[in-house]
Amino acid sequence: MTTQSEHPNKTQEDCDPETPHAKRAPREEGKPDQLREQEREAEDRQEALVDEGIEETFPASDPVSVKRIT
Repeated sequence: MTTQSEHPNKTQEDCDPETPHAKRAPREEGKPDQLREQEREAEDRQEALVDEGIEETFPASDPVSVKRIT
């Protein structure tokens, strides 16, 4: 028969001062810039939003206000 101190439950483990505060995350592999491929899609989407804004406000005296969404 095992005692509770040999197999602490999650609460006891969290309260133990010897329990590490964080776990080391595994190192990601791949390209240094993982969003490079998705950046092109974002620029295309941004251009589509600008085009839609222009169509929705035409004819207007003020130009469409555009921000780059990051």
